[in-house]
Amino acid sequence: MCGIAGIVRFDRPAADSHPAVELMLNRLRHRGPDSSHVALNSFAALGNTRLSFLDRANGSQPMASLDGRWHLTYNGEVYNWRELREELRNHWQFRTECDTEVVLAALASWGESALPRFNGMFALFLWDEQTHLGLAARDRLGVKPFVYSYERGVFAFASEAKALIATFDSSPRADADAVLEYLVAPYFSGVERPMFESLRHLLPGQCLHLSRGALAQSTWWDWQQPDELRIDRAELAVSLAGRLQRSMHRTLRSDHPMGAFLSGGLDSTLLTSLAARFNGAGLQTFAIQFQEQAEFDYDRSLIVRSDDTPYANTAAQEIGTNHTSVSVNRNGLPDELRHIAAINDTLPAWEQELAQHHLARAARAAGLRSVLVGDAADETHYGYPFLLDTEVTRAPENILQRFGHPPLNRHFDDSCRRLAGHYREIAEAGGYRWDTSLSCLLATSYLIVKRWLPRLLQNGDLHTMAFSVEARVPFADTEILELSQSVHPSLALQAGSEKNLLRQAAIGLMPEANRARPKSALPKDQRSGSIFKRECIRAIEASGDFLGVWLDLRAVNELCRPERSLTESERALLFRVVCLHHWRQCYNVRLP
Repeated sequence: MCGIAGIVRFDRPAADSHPAVELMLNRLRHRGPDSSHVALNSFAALGNTRLSFLDRANGSQPMASLDGRWHLTYNGEVYNWRELREELRNHWQFRTECDTEVVLAALASWGESALPRFNGMFALFLWDEQTHLGLAARDRLGVKPFVYSYERGVFAFASEAKALIATFDSSPRADADAVLEYLVAPYFSGVERPMFESLRHLLPGQCLHLSRGALAQSTWWDWQQPDELRIDRAELAVSLAGRLQRSMHRTLRSDHPMGAFLSGGLDSTLLTSLAARFNGAGLQTFAIQFQEQAEFDYDRSLIVRSDDTPYANTAAQEIGTNHTSVSVNRNGLPDELRHIAAINDTLPAWEQELAQHHLARAARAAGLRSVLVGDAADETHYGYPFLLDTEVTRAPENILQRFGHPPLNRHFDDSCRRLAGHYREIAEAGGYRWDTSLSCLLATSYLIVKRWLPRLLQNGDLHTMAFSVEARVPFADTEILELSQSVHPSLALQAGSEKNLLRQAAIGLMPEANRARPKSALPKDQRSGSIFKRECIRAIEASGDFLGVWLDLRAVNELCRPERSLTESERALLFRVVCLHHWRQCYNVRLP
C-alpha cells in the first residue's frame, strides 16, 4: 500500500520535474511512512511512498525491470499475485517476494490485458522507456484513488489531490460544477472531478494511455446486471458462500496482523467471522459509539436504522475477537470537522466520515496497518432499503429528493436539472433505461455502483490512509463481483427485505442475529445539530463570499436559529457547509 505520484513532460528532461515530485511525496507521507523514492527516466519522474506488507527489504518502488525498459509506481494489493507469478515465471526473472513485481511483470508481458487478471485493488502508472508511452489504470470499483491533470502537454498524477495542488504556481480555484454537485448530491460527487479546477479522477475500471502530444482514455471493465432470471437461487447462494471464504483467504495474505471494523451488521460481521476462522484467536475489532447513541431516534432516520453497539458487542463475544468500542465525545466535533475536511480533499460527503476517522485512528493506535471493511456489499448486492421503493428509483431526480435539496441560489436551477440529466445519461450509457419498474431499478443500481460506491470507497481510503492504515475490501474480490453480476434483483430484494441472496449465503458462517439484522448504515451523531448550527454561523461569517456563490445564505442562516428543529437532511447540509468552509481555508481555495 503506497502513495504514488509522477510528472511526465516531453519538453524537458525528467530531472527538471524531480523537485515537484518530491513535494508531492511529502504531501503523501502518511500513505507510505516506511520509505520514499523518486525514479528519473527520459521524460518521466515517478515517485512512491511505501507502506510495506510483503517483502519489506526488496519491494521498494518505483520498480524497474532488469533491462530498464519498464518502470512502475503502484498503490494497492493484488491478492492473486502468487498464482500470477507462477504463470509468469518462465517469462520473467523474479527478484522479490511481493505483488509489485508481479504487477510489473504482468503488464510488461501482457500489456493492458493483464488488468482483468488482477484480483485486488490498485491504482498504477507504468512507463515504457523504450517507446516513451505511459499507462495509468485503476481497479474495477475504484478502491484506490488516482487524481491527474493534463495541461499544455504536461501529465501529472498522484494518489490524492492535495499532492497535486502543492505543485501549483498559485492557490487552487474551486471547480464550480463539482462543488455544486457536492451540495446537491454529495453521495455521487467527486467521482469524476475533485473539487479543484483542472483536476480529474481516473474513473474505476478505466485506463489512460499517454504518448507525446496525446492522452486517450479507455474502459477495461464495466458493471453489468441481468434483466432476466437465469440462475437458481440456491445454486447461487452455495457458490457465493464458497467465494466469500476464498476471498477472505486471499485478503488475509500479509506479513502483518489485520483488524476489522465491526459494526454488527451483516457485512462486517460476516467478514469478521470468516477472518477469525482463518486468522485464529485475537483478531482486533473496532466499533464506534457516540454519546447517548442508544437513545437516538432511529425510526425517522433515512439510513441508520438501529444502534450498532449491542449487535457489535454480542458478535465480538460470539466470534471471540479482541473488541474495542471507540467512544466519541462530541465536544471535540469542531476540531474533528477541520481535520476531516483537510484529510478528504474531495470534501467530506457524509457525517459517517467522522466515524471512519475515529475508527482509523483507533486502529493505528492499536498498532495495526490494515483493517477489513464491509464496503461494496450493499452496492453490489442490492443492500439499500430505498431500492424497494419504486417511487425513489423511478428517476434520478427522485433519488436526489430522497436525501434532501439544499437552498441554492435560484440561478442554479438549470444546473441541477442538467446534473440529474447527467446521471440519467450515465445509466443509459451502461445500457439501462428509465422506463419500466425493473429497468428503473437496474438503472438506479448501476448508478449506485458507478457513482455512490466509488465515493464511499474513496472516503474510506483517505480516512484510513491518513493514519497509515490500509482498508481491505473483500467484497470487491473479482470472484464475488463476477457472481454478483449474475444476480437478478428478484433474488436479492424479497418480502420487503434487502440483500437476501447474501443473507442466504451467510447461513452458518456468522452469528444468526447479525445475519438477520436489517440494513443500518454506519452511525452518525444525531445530537450534534446544535454544534453544526454554531459552526455553520461561524463558517458563513468567515467564508460567506465563498459559500454564497452557491447557497442562499439567508435560508442557511434560518436553519441555524436555536429554536429550529433540524431534519436529518438539514443537519447533513450544515455538515457540508461547515466542511466546505474548512476545506476552503485549509487549501486556500480561490473563488471559481
